[in-house]
Amino acid sequence: MNEQDLLALMKAKRDEIGTKALAVALGVSEPTVRSVCTGNYPGEPGNVLDKFARVFVDVVSCPHVGRTIERGECETRSRGPKPFGGASKLAWWEACQRCPHK
Repeated sequence: MNEQDLLALMKAKRDEIGTKALAVALGVSEPTVRSVCTGNYPGEPGNVLDKFARVFVDVVSCPHVGRTIERGECETRSRGPKPFGGASKLAWWEACQRCPHK
Protein backbone atom coordinates (compact mmCIF):
# COMPACT_ATOMS: atom_id res chain seq x y z
CA MET A 1 0.00 0.00 0.00
CA ASN A 2 1.47 3.35 -0.98
CA GLU A 3 1.73 6.49 1.13
CA GLN A 4 -1.24 8.22 -0.51
CA ASP A 5 -3.50 5.22 0.20
CA LEU A 6 -2.38 5.14 3.83
CA LEU A 7 -2.95 8.87 4.16
CA ALA A 8 -6.49 8.52 2.79
CA LEU A 9 -7.20 5.70 5.25
CA MET A 10 -5.73 7.72 8.11
CA LYS A 11 -7.93 10.71 7.26
CA ALA A 12 -11.00 8.47 7.14
CA LYS A 13 -10.10 6.93 10.51
CA ARG A 14 -9.61 10.42 11.97
CA ASP A 15 -13.08 11.39 10.73
CA GLU A 16 -14.48 8.21 12.26
CA ILE A 17 -12.88 8.24 15.73
CA GLY A 18 -11.51 11.76 16.12
CA THR A 19 -8.05 13.27 16.35
CA LYS A 20 -7.49 12.56 20.04
CA ALA A 21 -8.42 8.85 19.84
CA LEU A 22 -6.27 8.39 16.75
CA ALA A 23 -3.31 10.11 18.40
CA VAL A 24 -3.63 7.90 21.48
CA ALA A 25 -3.87 4.74 19.37
CA LEU A 26 -0.76 5.70 17.42
CA GLY A 27 1.20 6.97 20.41
CA VAL A 28 1.75 10.41 18.88
CA SER A 29 0.51 13.90 19.70
CA GLU A 30 -2.73 15.39 18.42
CA PRO A 31 -0.83 18.14 16.53
CA THR A 32 1.13 15.42 14.73
CA VAL A 33 -2.07 13.71 13.60
CA ARG A 34 -3.57 17.01 12.47
CA SER A 35 -0.46 18.11 10.57
CA VAL A 36 -0.05 14.75 8.79
CA CYS A 37 -3.73 14.68 7.80
CA THR A 38 -3.67 18.26 6.49
CA GLY A 39 -0.37 17.85 4.64
CA ASN A 40 1.46 20.32 6.89
CA TYR A 41 3.74 17.86 8.69
CA PRO A 42 7.21 19.46 8.75
CA GLY A 43 9.07 16.22 8.13
CA GLU A 44 8.51 13.02 6.22
CA PRO A 45 5.19 11.51 7.38
CA GLY A 46 6.36 7.97 6.66
CA ASN A 47 6.98 7.04 10.31
CA VAL A 48 3.51 8.16 11.36
CA LEU A 49 1.91 6.39 8.42
CA ASP A 50 3.89 3.23 9.25
CA LYS A 51 2.49 3.34 12.79
CA PHE A 52 -0.99 3.81 11.37
CA ALA A 53 -0.56 0.80 9.09
CA ARG A 54 0.65 -1.40 11.98
CA VAL A 55 -2.23 -0.38 14.25
CA PHE A 56 -5.16 -0.16 11.82
CA VAL A 57 -4.30 -1.75 8.47
CA ASP A 58 -2.07 -4.74 9.14
CA VAL A 59 -4.40 -6.22 11.76
CA VAL A 60 -7.54 -8.32 11.77
CA SER A 61 -10.19 -8.75 14.41
CA CYS A 62 -9.86 -12.37 15.50
CA PRO A 63 -13.29 -13.76 16.38
CA HIS A 64 -11.75 -16.67 18.28
CA VAL A 65 -9.82 -14.61 20.84
CA GLY A 66 -12.00 -11.49 20.65
CA ARG A 67 -9.18 -9.02 19.96
CA THR A 68 -7.13 -7.71 17.09
CA ILE A 69 -4.04 -9.59 16.02
CA GLU A 70 -1.43 -8.85 13.39
CA ARG A 71 -2.19 -10.10 9.90
CA GLY A 72 1.05 -12.11 9.93
CA GLU A 73 0.04 -14.00 13.06
CA CYS A 74 -3.38 -14.67 11.55
CA GLU A 75 -1.83 -16.09 8.39
CA THR A 76 0.72 -18.16 10.32
CA ARG A 77 -1.96 -19.72 12.52
CA SER A 78 -4.47 -20.37 9.75
CA ARG A 79 -2.05 -21.70 7.14
CA GLY A 80 0.19 -23.66 9.47
CA PRO A 81 0.00 -27.39 10.10
CA LYS A 82 -2.35 -28.81 12.69
CA PRO A 83 -0.69 -28.07 16.04
CA PHE A 84 0.15 -30.52 18.77
CA GLY A 85 0.79 -29.83 22.42
CA GLY A 86 -2.38 -28.37 23.79
CA ALA A 87 -6.13 -28.19 23.41
CA SER A 88 -6.11 -24.38 23.25
CA LYS A 89 -3.70 -24.32 20.30
CA LEU A 90 -5.79 -26.92 18.50
CA ALA A 91 -9.04 -25.04 19.20
CA TRP A 92 -7.56 -21.81 17.82
CA TRP A 93 -6.25 -23.58 14.70
CA GLU A 94 -9.63 -25.26 14.11
CA ALA A 95 -11.39 -21.88 14.46
CA CYS A 96 -8.95 -20.47 11.90
CA GLN A 97 -9.93 -23.10 9.38
CA ARG A 98 -13.51 -21.77 9.37
CA CYS A 99 -12.62 -18.07 9.66
CA PRO A 100 -13.45 -15.56 6.90
CA HIS A 101 -10.06 -13.85 7.45
CA LYS A 102 -8.19 -16.97 6.34
